[in-house]
Amino acid sequence: MVTTPSNTTPNTSRTSPRSFRALTRAHDVVLCAHVVTMTCVMERLRRQLMEFEVLGAMYPEEESTDSRFVVDTPVTEVDALNAAVSKWEDHGGEVPTEAEVSRLPNLRASLTLRVPDDDNGGTVRLTISLPHTYPNSAPPSLQLSSSKLTRKSQSLILVALEKFATTLTSDLDEHGSECLMELARTLEERSAAAAAAEREEEEKNKKNATDDDRDATIAVLRIDHMNDSKTYVKTLQKWCTALGLGARVFWSTRKGAKSGKKWTSEDDDKTVAMENQSSKNETATKNTQPPVGRVENVFVILHGESESVSEFLKRTRVEFVDIDGKGNKCKERNAVVLCRRSIEVAKKGEDVVPVFSGFECEQFDGSNEKLELILKRFNLLHVGTGDARWKA
Repeated sequence: MVTTPSNTTPNTSRTSPRSFRALTRAHDVVLCAHVVTMTCVMERLRRQLMEFEVLGAMYPEEESTDSRFVVDTPVTEVDALNAAVSKWEDHGGEVPTEAEVSRLPNLRASLTLRVPDDDNGGTVRLTISLPHTYPNSAPPSLQLSSSKLTRKSQSLILVALEKFATTLTSDLDEHGSECLMELARTLEERSAAAAAAEREEEEKNKKNATDDDRDATIAVLRIDHMNDSKTYVKTLQKWCTALGLGARVFWSTRKGAKSGKKWTSEDDDKTVAMENQSSKNETATKNTQPPVGRVENVFVILHGESESVSEFLKRTRVEFVDIDGKGNKCKERNAVVLCRRSIEVAKKGEDVVPVFSGFECEQFDGSNEKLELILKRFNLLHVGTGDARWKA
């Protein structure tokens, strides 16, 4: 029996005309689909470049104004995108290959707007990244920051912008619609409303504040450890009662949060993720006195008249409050005042510290994430930054 070698070219003369036509049609369908897909890609890219050009004309980079539109994509990459579109247009719609399209960068930009507010509302900055499927089937990726608005206001505005962008692009129809100019207008309106609401709330709080509130001081004290925690805490409570101070004491039984620990965005993400779980456990750990023996990483938040806070801090240095490793009475030598300021003073972007009274203790696990939640509860997130985290 004679066999045909595997590499022998098949005899196409035996292919029936019907089969040949079917193969040709299938090939044409695949080719047509490729052309349509690449044409859509180039059409979307042309629309993106035109939209960026319009926004650049509406919000030019001028020193005389705070509002500006800046393309963050490197100039060489933008030139490559324009060249690809020009080639497509000049060659009668000749589409690029998939490999060429995959190498095209995404367009990125930032839009900075002056918040229209009578009391200097600062600026808001919207960072924009356009996927290749924008505006047909995907909205732009957005990030928001502000020089004055609180993080709560920023979060609410960003959620509203993302929903609005989705309705104008992927939720609209197969062609979608450019939405950046609409987003700019909405951002301006919502940021102005948020600034006005924050100013109104601030004025309301000042109006309702009593003379004692205006003189009130907030302080955060970090005590490295307490060897005789039960006696130490009782002493602190006695001082607070005598001086008319409110106090919240947070303690742990192992080392965790460290002074000077560099805080990163990853830590901030962990804090947000843990917030809901923390609120569930708050009741169980609140007002929990430390056990007999040693505790570490003690944080004391004080609220009261400035003179009383000064006296409290002085007593921690001059009076016997603890015992050393040999059981002898000792004064506090490892306490650090992380911050001290008027209760009405708040860091930029944060609310004022809420008024509180009485003496309460609460255990936490000693981690920086849980400490961050504690400080957030009291609007004291900005107690130092970066390498100086938790320092005065």
